[in-house]
Amino acid sequence: MPQVKKEGMREAILAAAFDLFCRKGYTATTMAELARSAGMTVANIYVYFDSKLLIFYEIYTPWLLSRVDVLKDSVRKFPTARTRLQRIFLGLWGDIPAADHSFVNAMIEALSTAPRDTLKPNNLLKQCEQAITELILESLPPDRAHLAQNDLFSHILWMAHDGFAINARIGDKRDLDAIAQLMTDLLLGSSADEPIPAETNTRNNGRNKRATQGRSNTIQ
Repeated sequence: MPQVKKEGMREAILAAAFDLFCRKGYTATTMAELARSAGMTVANIYVYFDSKLLIFYEIYTPWLLSRVDVLKDSVRKFPTARTRLQRIFLGLWGDIPAADHSFVNAMIEALSTAPRDTLKPNNLLKQCEQAITELILESLPPDRAHLAQNDLFSHILWMAHDGFAINARIGDKRDLDAIAQLMTDLLLGSSADEPIPAETNTRNNGRNKRATQGRSNTIQ
């Protein structure tokens, strides 16, 4: 006979997991420790989640998407392509990896220790790549937009994001401001750093909001 799921139990598991993953990391957090923290047995946890990885993704998906939304709002306050692009790079490689006791590192642990050929529970990376691609396209002058019209450039940015997160965790910190300036120079080339027209912001914000709403059901 299947066990009846009780109201609040799932939320208790997620709350305990977020605390443990932030403080101890993914690998060091055992299911037994998670069960004790949530006030239940390990068997109870498996009623709600099939694996520790699924628990992690349930927490990490809204967490990362909310950080991307914060970055988007921050970037759109800057008036020029140069300042916007620099803010994107600093957010991806500095702000997000540092948030919540380097929670990003727990994701790196989760995927690097998963069995070979483990499928990701959702398309979180693709969603983030699309969001950053849209943000870069809003910021680039028309003659440079071709560099980011697919998600390959933003994919590179997210792969670098993992590397910067690891290095920050072990204290190997570089001059992110200088790196952001270098990347901005490479992306802009010789294009003029003109202010972003207000009507472009309004049009792109509406388009991106619709696109985000259209994708939101994919992570439920």
